[in-house]
Amino acid sequence: MTAASLTAAEVSRVFGKVAFGATAADLDTWTGKSQEALAAHLLSVPSQSEVLSAQADEPERLAITGAATSANKESGRTQLQVAQSWWLERMRTTRWPLLERLTLFWHDHFATGLSAPYPDVAMMMGQNQLLRVNALGSFADLVAAITVDPAMLHWLDGARSVKGKPNENYARELLELFTMGVSPQQFGEVDIREAARALTGWVVDGQRKAAFDTRRHDPGFKTVLGRRIGDLGDREHLAVRDAALATPAAAGFVAYKLVQKLVYEPGPIDVTGNADALVARVRNALRPKWDLLAAVTVILKAPELLDPARQLARQPVEQAVHACKALGIAADLATVIQAIDAMGQRLFDPPNVGGWPVDEEWISPGTSLARYRLATAVESEARRQADILAVVSPLPAAGDLDGWARRLGLAPFTGTTKSVLQGYLESSTRNKSPENQRQKSVMTLVMASPEWTVM
Repeated sequence: MTAASLTAAEVSRVFGKVAFGATAADLDTWTGKSQEALAAHLLSVPSQSEVLSAQADEPERLAITGAATSANKESGRTQLQVAQSWWLERMRTTRWPLLERLTLFWHDHFATGLSAPYPDVAMMMGQNQLLRVNALGSFADLVAAITVDPAMLHWLDGARSVKGKPNENYARELLELFTMGVSPQQFGEVDIREAARALTGWVVDGQRKAAFDTRRHDPGFKTVLGRRIGDLGDREHLAVRDAALATPAAAGFVAYKLVQKLVYEPGPIDVTGNADALVARVRNALRPKWDLLAAVTVILKAPELLDPARQLARQPVEQAVHACKALGIAADLATVIQAIDAMGQRLFDPPNVGGWPVDEEWISPGTSLARYRLATAVESEARRQADILAVVSPLPAAGDLDGWARRLGLAPFTGTTKSVLQGYLESSTRNKSPENQRQKSVMTLVMASPEWTVM
C-alpha cells in the first residue's frame, strides 16, 4: 500500500509543532511526500558524540560560557540576553530543528532558571548543552545527568543538602514533576525524605562542576518507593532514579508530557489507567529501555500529528522563531526578545519549577497584544534589510493572501480568516492607506490568526 501524500496544511502542521514552523521552501519540498519520509528527515540528527564534538565549532557559545562569571545583577541581565540571542538564532538556522525543539521541551520539563548568584548564565548554558546531547537518547541517562547538573543542584538546593539536614526540594520535584507525576500519586512524604537523604553529598566546585563530598553524604540505609538503598556513595542518585523509573506511572507520565507539549492536549491524565491512544503507543516505545528516539519516532509517524482536530497553541518562542525563519531575518534582535518576554516566555528563566503554560493558556488578550508587537518588530526588520539590499519589497503585496500564507509557511487561509483579511483590505482601500501600512497590518492580522497561533 502506498503511503498517503502530505498536503500543504499537514506539512505546515508538522513543522509548526516540532520544528519551529515551515518556510515556503519546506512547503515546496514536502507537500506530496509521505509522512514517513518527513519523519526520517527530521530525525536525521547528529549522534550524541557528534553534538559534543560540535562544541569546538561553537566559539560564540563558549565565549558566553566563559564570560558569564559575574554575579553582578546588571552583568547577569546582559549575559542573559546574549544567551537568549544565541539560542534563538540557533533555533532559526539549525539544520536539525527537531533537536532544538526537543532541547526546548526538556528545558521546560526540567525547568531551571537563573538565580542570584547561582545558577548563573554559564551554568544555564552548560545545562542547555546537556539537554541537547541527551534529547533523543536515554531518558534514564538524562535523569541521571540532570540530577547532578550544576545549575539544577543550585536551582533546587541539592548543593545545600547535607547529612542530618537533607534538602527535599529536588527529591520532591524528581518524583512529582520529572518522572512520576501525581495522577495518581504513587509516592509519599517518606519516599521524598528518604530520597533526599540518598541525594546528599553533591556540591558545585569553583569550576562550576558537580563534585561529590563523602563528608556531606548520609551513608545510612534508605527505603525509596519500596526499594532498600545501601551506602552507594556517589551512585545513590542512580538508585533513586531507578526506583522512580521502575514504577508503573513513570513511562506513562513521560509519554503524556511528550504528547501534551508536542502534539495536543490528551485530556485528563491517568498515567496508570486507560491512556490516550497516542500516549499509550509512546509509553510502549519508551519501555523498557527508556528510548527517547523510539518514542519521538512514534510521534512523528502518528496520524494524530496530522489531524487538524488535534490542535496545540504554540509557545511564544516557537512563533517568534517561525516568523524570523519565514522572513529570513535574524532572531537575535532585542525587539524580538522583548516581544517574546511580553508574551510570557523568557528562555533560561521559566516562571517556576513547573515550567511554562500549556496549550490554550498561551492565548489571552495580553499575549495577543504582544503578538502584534512581534509582528511589528519582524516586519520592520525585514524592511530594513530590504532597504540595505535595495529590494523593492520584502513582503507580498497586501492583497496577495495566498502569497502571505506561502511566505509564512502556512496552508491557504480558511474562509473565516480570509474574510477578516479581505474586510481589512476593503476598508484600507477606501481609506487610501499606503501599501506599506497595509502590508504591516495584514501581517499583524495573520500572526493573530488561528492558522498561525494554533497548529
